[in-house]
Amino acid sequence: MTATITLPRGASLCHLPNPFLLAHGGRLDAAVLAYERHGRRGGPAVVVLGGIAAGRGVRAAAGQATPGWWPQQVGDGLAIDTRCYDVLAFDWLGGRGASTRAGATALPFVDAADQARALWCLCDTLGIDRLFAIVGCSYGGMVAQHAAAEAPGRVARLGIVAAAHQGNALASAWREVQRGIVELGRRTGHRRQALALARALAMTTYRSGAALAARFPAPPEVVAGELRTAVGPWLAARGAAFARDFDAEAFLCLNRSIDAHHIDPATVRVPTWLLAFASDLLVPAADVAAFAARLPQLAGHRCLNSPHGHDAFLLETTAVAAWLREVLS
Repeated sequence: MTATITLPRGASLCHLPNPFLLAHGGRLDAAVLAYERHGRRGGPAVVVLGGIAAGRGVRAAAGQATPGWWPQQVGDGLAIDTRCYDVLAFDWLGGRGASTRAGATALPFVDAADQARALWCLCDTLGIDRLFAIVGCSYGGMVAQHAAAEAPGRVARLGIVAAAHQGNALASAWREVQRGIVELGRRTGHRRQALALARALAMTTYRSGAALAARFPAPPEVVAGELRTAVGPWLAARGAAFARDFDAEAFLCLNRSIDAHHIDPATVRVPTWLLAFASDLLVPAADVAAFAARLPQLAGHRCLNSPHGHDAFLLETTAVAAWLREVLS
């Protein structure tokens, strides 16, 4: 089930137990987890997990041209200070990176709990008995919850951004339509175009209406009988860029995994800090508040009044950095 892997610069492989049994009854044979380690080896270990498009590259590894997905927060002197912490991140099982993913055949269902168990296998391989913290954003926040529920004695604290204990009907409805678009593209031979369209739809849920209105204030135009909107080229560009890096199978695997997420907050028995965003459409602040109310060891709960919606964890650099320093202090 694993496609041929060309290991990128800076990445290492962890071989998971064979077979690696999955929460919903499937199994992965000869499964691997690709990871990167940054910072002070032997220092307090901090695992950093992002959304479905994120992975092991939280910042640029030596010799890499790309900056990583969270270079504003992970690095020397930054909120997750690589001079102090041993920072660990990995590619999702079933995702776009160098971990086990769909090859000639599709993967069985991969749950957020499966990603969490893979994380603990990685820690065992590296000889890390206890983590100082897991910081998880979006899908990574879901995985962090399952990791803490499985092994509460192995992590001292959680920092969860834009994630609750379960999804909501509106967000699931959007994702259902995205999956339908991608499935249609698979059946009709238009995989890349369908994936780009699904991602464009997803982008409208990552940002708030106010943010899009401020960024694209120009009214629509009719040119040579065709409608043109200010937001259209941006959506097309974001969708095309995503379709160049992702494939349909990886998208469907992780998109379904998000919708399957559900955990009893009472099982998350680790000091937990929560950060929500008032304009987040995918993970409404009210859902995070409901999660907070049921956590047995809530250490902090903040709702940031940002216009950027779900993507505020990437765009509100200063405020998120201040919150991270509080979590890690």
